Amino acid sequence: MARFRILQTFNGSQDGRFTHAFEAGTEAELSDYLVSCIPAEWVEAVSPIAPENKAIITSETRQRGRPKANV
Repeated sequence: MARFRILQTFNGSQDGRFTHAFEAGTEAELSDYLVSCIPAEWVEAVSPIAPENKAIITSETRQRGRPKANV
């Protein structure tokens, strides 16, 4: 499923069974099935927001955990 901005109000089905009203001016996740069934000018793909990378970068040497006990 991808995120789309709805440009034209329409009723559609994500799975082929149940219909849902999609209102113009909103955003929704649409299934590949639904996107293939509606005109391309009714929706506009929204680029996903890349998560901010908050990883801590350290040097190549890493500390090891406690040594294993000799049993």
